[in-house]
Amino acid sequence: MSEFKRQHPAAAVDQLFTLIRKNLVTFIILFFLSTRGNGNSIFLYIFFGSLVLSLVTGFLGWWLFTYRVHNDELQIKKGILVRKNLYLSKERIQVIDLTEGIVQRLFGLVKLEVKTAGSGTETATINAISRDEAERLRAELRGRSTTEVVAEVGEQSVDVIDDVLETWKLSKRDLMMAAITSGNFGLIASILGAISGQLDSFITEENLDFVIDHLPGASNVTLVIAVIVAIIVISWTLSFLGIVLKYSDFKVERTATDLIITSGLIERKHITVPYNRIQAIRFVEGVLRQPLGYGALYVESAGFEIKENERSITLLPYISKHEIQTFFKTFLPEYEQNELTIKPPKKALFKYIRRPNYLFLLLLPIAWYLFDYGWGILIFIPFFMYLGWVQFRDAGLNLSQNILTIRYRSLARVTAFIKQNRIQTIGQRVNPLQARRDLASLTVTAASGAKGIEFKIRDLDAGEVIEALNWAVDKRS
Repeated sequence: MSEFKRQHPAAAVDQLFTLIRKNLVTFIILFFLSTRGNGNSIFLYIFFGSLVLSLVTGFLGWWLFTYRVHNDELQIKKGILVRKNLYLSKERIQVIDLTEGIVQRLFGLVKLEVKTAGSGTETATINAISRDEAERLRAELRGRSTTEVVAEVGEQSVDVIDDVLETWKLSKRDLMMAAITSGNFGLIASILGAISGQLDSFITEENLDFVIDHLPGASNVTLVIAVIVAIIVISWTLSFLGIVLKYSDFKVERTATDLIITSGLIERKHITVPYNRIQAIRFVEGVLRQPLGYGALYVESAGFEIKENERSITLLPYISKHEIQTFFKTFLPEYEQNELTIKPPKKALFKYIRRPNYLFLLLLPIAWYLFDYGWGILIFIPFFMYLGWVQFRDAGLNLSQNILTIRYRSLARVTAFIKQNRIQTIGQRVNPLQARRDLASLTVTAASGAKGIEFKIRDLDAGEVIEALNWAVDKRS
Protein backbone atom coordinates (compact mmCIF):
# COMPACT_ATOMS: atom_id res chain seq x y z
CA MET A 1 0.00 0.00 0.00
CA SER A 2 1.90 3.07 -1.25
CA GLU A 3 -0.70 5.53 -2.59
CA PHE A 4 -2.47 7.90 -0.23
CA LYS A 5 -6.14 7.06 0.29
CA ARG A 6 -9.16 8.90 1.62
CA GLN A 7 -11.61 7.58 4.15
CA HIS A 8 -15.19 6.71 3.31
CA PRO A 9 -17.32 9.89 2.90
CA ALA A 10 -19.14 8.86 6.08
CA ALA A 11 -16.11 10.29 7.91
CA ALA A 12 -17.48 13.75 7.06
CA VAL A 13 -20.78 12.86 8.74
CA ASP A 14 -18.92 11.44 11.75
CA GLN A 15 -16.87 14.61 12.07
CA LEU A 16 -20.05 16.72 11.85
CA PHE A 17 -21.64 14.74 14.69
CA THR A 18 -18.41 15.00 16.70
CA LEU A 19 -18.35 18.79 16.35
CA ILE A 20 -22.03 19.04 17.32
CA ARG A 21 -21.53 16.75 20.31
CA LYS A 22 -18.53 18.74 21.57
CA ASN A 23 -20.45 22.02 21.23
CA LEU A 24 -23.90 20.69 22.13
CA VAL A 25 -24.43 23.14 25.02
CA THR A 26 -23.56 26.10 22.77
CA PHE A 27 -25.98 24.90 20.08
CA ILE A 28 -28.78 24.44 22.62
CA ILE A 29 -28.25 27.94 24.05
CA LEU A 30 -28.25 29.48 20.57
CA PHE A 31 -31.41 27.56 19.63
CA PHE A 32 -33.36 28.72 22.68
CA LEU A 33 -32.15 32.30 22.34
CA SER A 34 -33.27 32.31 18.69
CA THR A 35 -36.80 31.10 19.56
CA ARG A 36 -37.61 33.57 22.35
CA GLY A 37 -39.59 35.98 20.19
CA ASN A 38 -38.86 39.08 18.15
CA GLY A 39 -35.51 40.75 18.23
CA ASN A 40 -33.55 37.51 18.47
CA SER A 41 -33.20 36.72 14.77
CA ILE A 42 -29.46 37.33 15.04
CA PHE A 43 -29.19 34.22 17.21
CA LEU A 44 -31.17 32.24 14.63
CA TYR A 45 -28.64 33.23 11.97
CA ILE A 46 -25.79 32.32 14.28
CA PHE A 47 -27.42 28.96 15.02
CA PHE A 48 -27.89 27.94 11.39
CA GLY A 49 -24.58 29.51 10.42
CA SER A 50 -22.85 27.33 13.01
CA LEU A 51 -24.53 24.23 11.62
CA VAL A 52 -23.46 25.11 8.06
CA LEU A 53 -19.92 25.84 9.24
CA SER A 54 -19.81 22.48 11.01
CA LEU A 55 -20.98 20.73 7.85
CA VAL A 56 -18.35 22.49 5.71
CA THR A 57 -15.67 21.73 8.28
CA GLY A 58 -16.65 18.06 8.33
CA PHE A 59 -16.47 17.86 4.53
CA LEU A 60 -13.09 19.63 4.34
CA GLY A 61 -11.74 17.49 7.18
CA TRP A 62 -12.68 14.35 5.25
CA TRP A 63 -11.34 15.63 1.92
CA LEU A 64 -7.98 16.73 3.33
CA PHE A 65 -7.44 13.58 5.44
CA THR A 66 -5.35 10.94 3.63
CA TYR A 67 -3.40 7.93 4.84
CA ARG A 68 -1.16 5.13 3.63
CA VAL A 69 1.29 2.50 4.85
CA HIS A 70 4.70 3.12 3.30
CA ASN A 71 8.24 2.09 4.29
CA ASP A 72 7.03 0.39 7.48
CA GLU A 73 5.14 3.52 8.56
CA LEU A 74 1.55 4.57 8.89
CA GLN A 75 1.50 8.03 7.32
CA ILE A 76 -1.43 10.39 7.91
CA LYS A 77 -1.93 13.86 6.45
CA LYS A 78 -4.72 16.00 7.86
CA GLY A 79 -5.77 19.48 8.91
CA ILE A 80 -7.73 22.34 7.34
CA LEU A 81 -6.02 25.59 8.33
CA VAL A 82 -2.98 23.91 9.85
CA ARG A 83 -1.70 20.85 8.01
CA LYS A 84 -0.31 17.99 10.09
CA ASN A 85 1.77 15.06 8.93
CA LEU A 86 1.85 12.08 11.27
CA TYR A 87 4.28 9.18 10.80
CA LEU A 88 4.00 6.11 13.03
CA SER A 89 6.59 3.37 12.58
CA LYS A 90 5.57 -0.26 13.01
CA GLU A 91 8.07 -0.72 15.83
CA ARG A 92 6.38 1.96 17.98
CA ILE A 93 2.82 0.74 17.47
CA GLN A 94 1.50 -1.00 20.58
CA VAL A 95 -2.23 -1.46 20.01
CA ILE A 96 -4.62 -1.26 17.06
CA ASP A 97 -8.29 -1.06 18.06
CA LEU A 98 -11.49 -1.10 16.04
CA THR A 99 -14.63 0.81 17.06
CA GLU A 100 -18.09 0.88 15.49
CA GLY A 101 -19.88 4.09 16.39
CA ILE A 102 -23.39 5.03 15.31
CA VAL A 103 -22.26 6.50 12.00
CA GLN A 104 -19.90 3.61 11.28
CA ARG A 105 -22.58 1.01 11.95
CA LEU A 106 -25.07 2.78 9.70
CA PHE A 107 -22.64 2.53 6.78
CA GLY A 108 -21.10 -0.87 7.68
CA LEU A 109 -17.73 0.70 8.54
CA VAL A 110 -15.30 0.79 11.47
CA LYS A 111 -13.01 3.32 13.11
CA LEU A 112 -9.36 2.29 13.43
CA GLU A 113 -7.33 3.64 16.35
CA VAL A 114 -3.56 3.25 16.42
CA LYS A 115 -1.87 3.65 19.81
CA THR A 116 1.88 4.04 20.13
CA ALA A 117 4.26 4.61 23.01
CA GLY A 118 3.98 8.27 23.96
CA SER A 119 1.37 9.35 21.42
CA GLY A 120 -2.27 10.25 21.91
CA THR A 121 -4.94 8.14 20.27
CA GLU A 122 -6.93 10.95 18.65
CA THR A 123 -4.18 11.99 16.19
CA ALA A 124 -3.77 8.39 14.98
CA THR A 125 -7.41 7.63 14.20
CA ILE A 126 -8.95 6.74 10.85
CA ASN A 127 -12.65 7.39 11.42
CA ALA A 128 -14.43 5.55 8.60
CA ILE A 129 -13.07 2.66 6.56
CA SER A 130 -14.40 -0.76 5.62
CA ARG A 131 -13.71 -3.65 7.97
CA ASP A 132 -11.73 -5.44 5.29
CA GLU A 133 -9.55 -2.36 4.78
CA ALA A 134 -9.09 -2.02 8.54
CA GLU A 135 -8.01 -5.64 8.89
CA ARG A 136 -5.56 -5.30 6.02
CA LEU A 137 -4.12 -2.16 7.61
CA ARG A 138 -3.83 -3.93 10.93
CA ALA A 139 -2.12 -6.89 9.27
CA GLU A 140 0.45 -4.66 7.55
CA LEU A 141 1.14 -2.66 10.69
CA ARG A 142 1.70 -5.89 12.58
CA GLY A 143 4.29 -6.92 10.04
CA ARG A 144 2.18 -9.33 7.98
CA SER A 145 1.39 -8.90 4.33
CA THR A 146 -2.10 -8.60 2.90
CA THR A 147 -1.62 -11.77 0.85
CA GLU A 148 -0.80 -13.72 3.99
CA VAL A 149 -4.02 -12.56 5.65
CA VAL A 150 -6.11 -13.32 2.56
CA ALA A 151 -4.54 -16.76 2.29
CA GLU A 152 -5.49 -17.51 5.89
CA VAL A 153 -9.03 -16.19 6.07
CA GLY A 154 -10.11 -15.80 2.47
CA GLU A 155 -11.16 -12.86 0.33
CA GLN A 156 -14.69 -12.61 1.72
CA SER A 157 -13.91 -12.32 5.41
CA VAL A 158 -10.86 -10.99 7.16
CA ASP A 159 -12.44 -10.32 10.53
CA VAL A 160 -10.00 -12.48 12.44
CA ILE A 161 -6.25 -12.33 12.04
CA ASP A 162 -5.16 -14.36 15.08
CA ASP A 163 -6.86 -17.57 16.13
CA VAL A 164 -9.19 -17.17 19.11
CA LEU A 165 -8.19 -19.74 21.73
CA GLU A 166 -10.74 -18.99 24.48
CA THR A 167 -13.88 -16.86 24.83
CA TRP A 168 -15.65 -15.50 27.92
CA LYS A 169 -19.09 -13.87 27.53
CA LEU A 170 -21.13 -11.78 29.94
CA SER A 171 -24.52 -13.41 30.40
CA LYS A 172 -27.71 -11.34 30.24
CA ARG A 173 -28.33 -12.05 33.92
CA ASP A 174 -24.89 -10.76 34.89
CA LEU A 175 -25.38 -7.72 32.64
CA MET A 176 -28.60 -6.88 34.47
CA MET A 177 -26.93 -7.40 37.85
CA ALA A 178 -23.97 -5.24 36.81
CA ALA A 179 -26.40 -2.47 35.85
CA ILE A 180 -28.47 -2.83 39.03
CA THR A 181 -25.45 -2.77 41.36
CA SER A 182 -23.45 -0.09 39.56
CA GLY A 183 -22.24 2.66 41.87
CA ASN A 184 -22.43 5.28 39.12
CA PHE A 185 -25.86 6.47 40.20
CA GLY A 186 -24.30 8.29 43.18
CA LEU A 187 -22.22 10.46 40.85
CA ILE A 188 -25.18 11.08 38.54
CA ALA A 189 -27.36 11.97 41.54
CA SER A 190 -24.83 14.57 42.69
CA ILE A 191 -24.79 16.07 39.18
CA LEU A 192 -28.60 16.20 39.09
CA GLY A 193 -28.60 17.76 42.54
CA ALA A 194 -26.17 20.45 41.39
CA ILE A 195 -28.33 21.14 38.32
CA SER A 196 -31.48 21.40 40.44
CA GLY A 197 -29.72 24.03 42.52
CA GLN A 198 -29.47 26.24 39.43
CA LEU A 199 -33.25 26.28 38.85
CA ASP A 200 -33.86 29.29 41.08
CA SER A 201 -35.95 31.04 38.43
CA PHE A 202 -38.38 28.11 38.34
CA ILE A 203 -38.38 26.99 41.98
CA THR A 204 -39.95 30.11 43.47
CA GLU A 205 -42.14 30.55 46.52
CA GLU A 206 -45.17 31.20 44.31
CA ASN A 207 -44.63 28.00 42.32
CA LEU A 208 -44.15 25.97 45.49
CA ASP A 209 -47.36 27.37 46.99
CA PHE A 210 -49.22 26.52 43.77
CA VAL A 211 -48.00 22.91 43.89
CA ILE A 212 -48.83 22.53 47.60
CA ASP A 213 -52.34 23.94 47.08
CA HIS A 214 -53.14 21.60 44.19
CA LEU A 215 -51.65 18.36 45.51
CA PRO A 216 -53.53 16.73 48.38
CA GLY A 217 -51.34 16.10 51.37
CA ALA A 218 -48.44 18.07 49.92
CA SER A 219 -46.19 20.13 52.20
CA ASN A 220 -42.69 21.54 52.17
CA VAL A 221 -41.36 18.35 53.76
CA THR A 222 -43.11 16.01 51.31
CA LEU A 223 -41.89 18.12 48.38
CA VAL A 224 -38.29 17.87 49.58
CA ILE A 225 -38.66 14.11 50.00
CA ALA A 226 -40.27 13.83 46.55
CA VAL A 227 -37.39 15.76 44.93
CA ILE A 228 -34.80 13.55 46.66
CA VAL A 229 -36.63 10.37 45.60
CA ALA A 230 -36.97 11.68 42.03
CA ILE A 231 -33.25 12.45 41.83
CA ILE A 232 -32.39 8.96 43.11
CA VAL A 233 -34.79 7.22 40.71
CA ILE A 234 -33.69 9.25 37.68
CA SER A 235 -29.98 8.85 38.45
CA TRP A 236 -30.31 5.10 39.03
CA THR A 237 -32.28 4.73 35.78
CA LEU A 238 -29.64 6.66 33.81
CA SER A 239 -26.89 4.60 35.43
CA PHE A 240 -28.72 1.35 34.63
CA LEU A 241 -29.21 2.29 30.98
CA GLY A 242 -25.61 3.48 30.69
CA ILE A 243 -24.20 0.16 31.90
CA VAL A 244 -26.54 -1.84 29.64
CA LEU A 245 -25.56 0.21 26.58
CA LYS A 246 -21.85 0.09 27.41
CA TYR A 247 -21.49 -3.61 28.23
CA SER A 248 -24.15 -5.24 26.07
CA ASP A 249 -22.81 -8.28 24.18
CA PHE A 250 -19.62 -8.10 26.23
CA LYS A 251 -17.01 -10.75 25.56
CA VAL A 252 -13.29 -11.37 26.11
CA GLU A 253 -11.30 -13.41 23.60
CA ARG A 254 -7.81 -14.78 24.08
CA THR A 255 -5.33 -15.16 21.25
CA ALA A 256 -1.69 -16.18 21.43
CA THR A 257 -0.54 -12.59 22.00
CA ASP A 258 -3.55 -10.47 22.99
CA LEU A 259 -6.77 -10.16 24.91
CA ILE A 260 -9.55 -8.75 22.73
CA ILE A 261 -12.42 -7.06 24.58
CA THR A 262 -15.63 -6.41 22.65
CA SER A 263 -18.70 -4.59 23.99
CA GLY A 264 -21.36 -1.99 23.30
CA LEU A 265 -24.90 -1.87 21.99
CA ILE A 266 -24.87 1.45 20.11
CA GLU A 267 -21.13 2.08 19.91
CA ARG A 268 -19.32 -1.22 19.44
CA LYS A 269 -15.74 -1.24 20.69
CA HIS A 270 -13.00 -3.79 20.06
CA ILE A 271 -10.13 -3.15 22.49
CA THR A 272 -6.88 -5.05 22.06
CA VAL A 273 -4.72 -5.57 25.15
CA PRO A 274 -1.32 -7.15 24.39
CA TYR A 275 -0.12 -9.52 27.11
CA ASN A 276 3.28 -7.86 27.18
CA ARG A 277 1.71 -4.49 28.08
CA ILE A 278 -0.30 -5.71 31.09
CA GLN A 279 1.10 -4.18 34.29
CA ALA A 280 -1.49 -5.10 36.93
CA ILE A 281 -4.97 -6.54 37.46
CA ARG A 282 -7.49 -4.97 39.86
CA PHE A 283 -10.59 -6.57 41.35
CA VAL A 284 -12.95 -3.88 42.67
CA GLU A 285 -15.87 -4.81 44.93
CA GLY A 286 -18.33 -1.93 45.30
CA VAL A 287 -20.50 -1.53 48.37
CA LEU A 288 -23.52 -2.95 46.51
CA ARG A 289 -21.63 -5.82 44.87
CA GLN A 290 -19.45 -7.08 47.70
CA PRO A 291 -22.35 -8.50 49.79
CA LEU A 292 -23.28 -10.54 46.70
CA GLY A 293 -19.72 -11.79 46.30
CA TYR A 294 -19.19 -9.97 42.98
CA GLY A 295 -17.03 -7.20 41.60
CA ALA A 296 -15.41 -5.88 38.43
CA LEU A 297 -12.01 -6.84 37.04
CA TYR A 298 -9.79 -4.15 35.49
CA VAL A 299 -6.50 -4.37 33.63
CA GLU A 300 -3.78 -1.73 33.83
CA SER A 301 -1.92 -1.49 30.54
CA ALA A 302 1.07 0.71 29.72
CA GLY A 303 2.87 2.19 26.78
CA PHE A 304 0.40 4.66 25.24
CA GLU A 305 -1.57 7.69 26.29
CA ILE A 306 -5.28 7.39 26.92
CA LYS A 307 -7.85 9.62 28.54
CA GLU A 308 -7.65 9.84 32.32
CA ASN A 309 -11.11 8.35 32.83
CA GLU A 310 -10.27 5.46 30.47
CA ARG A 311 -6.85 4.66 31.94
CA SER A 312 -8.04 1.39 33.44
CA ILE A 313 -9.57 -1.02 30.93
CA THR A 314 -12.60 -3.02 32.05
CA LEU A 315 -11.63 -6.65 31.68
CA LEU A 316 -14.81 -8.10 33.22
CA PRO A 317 -17.62 -5.80 34.36
CA TYR A 318 -19.20 -8.36 36.68
CA ILE A 319 -17.66 -11.55 38.02
CA SER A 320 -17.85 -13.60 41.21
CA LYS A 321 -14.75 -13.48 43.38
CA HIS A 322 -14.84 -17.31 43.39
CA GLU A 323 -14.49 -17.38 39.58
CA ILE A 324 -11.39 -15.19 39.38
CA GLN A 325 -8.91 -18.03 39.78
CA THR A 326 -10.64 -20.00 37.00
CA PHE A 327 -10.55 -16.94 34.77
CA PHE A 328 -6.86 -16.43 35.54
CA LYS A 329 -6.01 -20.02 34.63
CA THR A 330 -7.75 -19.68 31.26
CA PHE A 331 -6.93 -16.12 30.21
CA LEU A 332 -4.08 -14.92 32.43
CA PRO A 333 -2.15 -18.01 33.53
CA GLU A 334 0.74 -15.96 34.93
CA TYR A 335 -1.55 -14.50 37.60
CA GLU A 336 -2.98 -16.24 40.65
CA GLN A 337 -5.13 -15.62 43.73
CA ASN A 338 -3.38 -16.00 47.07
CA GLU A 339 -4.47 -15.72 50.66
CA LEU A 340 -3.32 -12.54 52.39
CA THR A 341 -0.54 -13.54 54.78
CA ILE A 342 0.51 -10.07 55.97
CA LYS A 343 -2.15 -8.07 57.82
CA PRO A 344 -2.09 -4.84 59.84
CA PRO A 345 -1.23 -5.61 63.50
CA LYS A 346 -3.81 -5.15 66.26
CA LYS A 347 -1.94 -2.08 67.54
CA ALA A 348 -2.98 -0.32 64.29
CA LEU A 349 -6.71 -0.92 64.82
CA PHE A 350 -7.36 2.31 66.73
CA LYS A 351 -5.60 4.33 64.01
CA TYR A 352 -7.86 2.76 61.38
CA ILE A 353 -11.01 3.43 63.42
CA ARG A 354 -10.27 7.08 64.13
CA ARG A 355 -8.83 8.09 60.74
CA PRO A 356 -12.19 8.35 58.84
CA ASN A 357 -13.53 10.67 61.58
CA TYR A 358 -10.80 13.31 61.39
CA LEU A 359 -12.76 15.44 58.91
CA PHE A 360 -15.94 15.36 61.01
CA LEU A 361 -14.05 16.35 64.14
CA LEU A 362 -12.61 19.34 62.27
CA LEU A 363 -16.02 20.33 60.91
CA LEU A 364 -17.85 19.90 64.23
CA PRO A 365 -16.97 23.30 65.78
CA ILE A 366 -17.81 25.10 62.52
CA ALA A 367 -21.14 23.30 62.10
CA TRP A 368 -21.98 23.83 65.77
CA TYR A 369 -21.31 27.57 65.42
CA LEU A 370 -23.16 28.08 62.11
CA PHE A 371 -26.22 25.88 62.65
CA ASP A 372 -28.54 25.37 65.62
CA TYR A 373 -28.29 21.60 65.27
CA GLY A 374 -24.80 21.45 63.79
CA TRP A 375 -23.80 18.99 66.50
CA GLY A 376 -26.05 16.51 64.64
CA ILE A 377 -23.11 15.46 62.44
CA LEU A 378 -21.97 13.46 65.47
CA ILE A 379 -24.47 10.77 64.46
CA PHE A 380 -22.14 9.89 61.56
CA ILE A 381 -19.20 9.07 63.80
CA PRO A 382 -20.30 5.46 64.58
CA PHE A 383 -20.74 4.80 60.86
CA PHE A 384 -17.25 6.02 60.06
CA MET A 385 -15.81 4.11 63.01
CA TYR A 386 -17.32 0.99 61.46
CA LEU A 387 -15.84 1.96 58.09
CA GLY A 388 -12.41 2.23 59.74
CA TRP A 389 -12.82 -1.22 61.29
CA VAL A 390 -13.78 -2.70 57.91
CA GLN A 391 -10.74 -1.04 56.31
CA PHE A 392 -8.55 -2.64 59.00
CA ARG A 393 -10.17 -6.05 58.52
CA ASP A 394 -9.81 -6.05 54.73
CA ALA A 395 -6.28 -4.68 54.37
CA GLY A 396 -3.58 -7.21 53.61
CA LEU A 397 -0.64 -8.34 51.52
CA ASN A 398 0.80 -11.49 49.99
CA LEU A 399 4.28 -12.02 48.58
CA SER A 400 4.23 -15.10 46.40
CA GLN A 401 6.99 -16.30 44.13
CA ASN A 402 6.17 -13.87 41.33
CA ILE A 403 2.95 -12.02 42.24
CA LEU A 404 2.38 -9.24 44.75
CA THR A 405 -1.22 -9.24 46.01
CA ILE A 406 -2.31 -6.11 47.84
CA ARG A 407 -5.76 -5.33 49.23
CA TYR A 408 -7.13 -2.12 50.72
CA ARG A 409 -10.39 -0.22 50.99
CA SER A 410 -11.66 3.34 50.83
CA LEU A 411 -15.38 2.65 50.26
CA ALA A 412 -14.98 -0.05 47.62
CA ARG A 413 -12.60 -2.93 48.36
CA VAL A 414 -9.71 -3.17 45.91
CA THR A 415 -7.48 -6.20 45.40
CA ALA A 416 -4.53 -5.71 43.04
CA PHE A 417 -2.39 -8.42 41.46
CA ILE A 418 1.00 -7.17 40.23
CA LYS A 419 3.74 -9.26 38.68
CA GLN A 420 7.04 -8.56 40.40
CA ASN A 421 8.82 -7.48 37.23
CA ARG A 422 5.99 -5.00 36.50
CA ILE A 423 6.39 -3.06 39.74
CA GLN A 424 7.67 0.40 38.87
CA THR A 425 8.32 1.63 42.40
CA ILE A 426 7.83 0.21 45.88
CA GLY A 427 8.49 2.14 49.05
CA GLN A 428 7.56 2.88 52.63
CA ARG A 429 6.20 6.01 54.27
CA VAL A 430 6.51 6.62 57.96
CA ASN A 431 5.12 9.61 59.85
CA PRO A 432 6.12 10.45 63.46
CA LEU A 433 2.98 8.86 64.93
CA GLN A 434 3.65 5.63 63.02
CA ALA A 435 7.31 5.62 64.05
CA ARG A 436 6.31 5.66 67.72
CA ARG A 437 4.38 2.41 67.27
CA ASP A 438 6.79 0.79 64.79
CA LEU A 439 4.31 1.05 61.92
CA ALA A 440 4.74 2.05 58.28
CA SER A 441 2.71 2.42 55.08
CA LEU A 442 3.56 0.49 51.93
CA THR A 443 3.11 2.07 48.49
CA VAL A 444 3.39 0.20 45.20
CA THR A 445 3.21 1.84 41.76
CA ALA A 446 2.52 0.11 38.46
CA ALA A 447 2.32 1.69 35.01
CA SER A 448 -1.14 2.56 33.70
CA GLY A 449 -1.63 4.34 30.40
CA ALA A 450 1.21 6.81 30.03
CA LYS A 451 1.23 7.38 33.79
CA GLY A 452 1.17 5.23 36.90
CA ILE A 453 -1.37 3.90 39.37
CA GLU A 454 -0.59 3.67 43.08
CA PHE A 455 -1.70 1.04 45.57
CA LYS A 456 -1.27 1.73 49.28
CA ILE A 457 -1.75 -0.05 52.61
CA ARG A 458 -1.48 2.00 55.78
CA ASP A 459 -0.14 0.99 59.17
CA LEU A 460 1.53 -2.35 58.55
CA ASP A 461 4.19 -3.61 60.89
CA ALA A 462 7.40 -1.80 59.91
CA GLY A 463 9.32 -5.07 59.78
CA GLU A 464 6.85 -6.59 57.32
CA VAL A 465 7.10 -3.51 55.10
CA ILE A 466 10.88 -4.00 55.05
CA GLU A 467 10.25 -7.66 54.13
CA ALA A 468 8.16 -6.53 51.14
CA LEU A 469 10.89 -4.12 50.05
CA ASN A 470 13.54 -6.85 50.30
CA TRP A 471 11.30 -9.23 48.35
CA ALA A 472 11.07 -6.76 45.50
CA VAL A 473 14.83 -6.04 45.53
CA ASP A 474 15.80 -9.71 45.72
CA LYS A 475 13.59 -10.63 42.80
CA ARG A 476 14.95 -7.79 40.68
CA SER A 477 18.58 -8.63 41.35
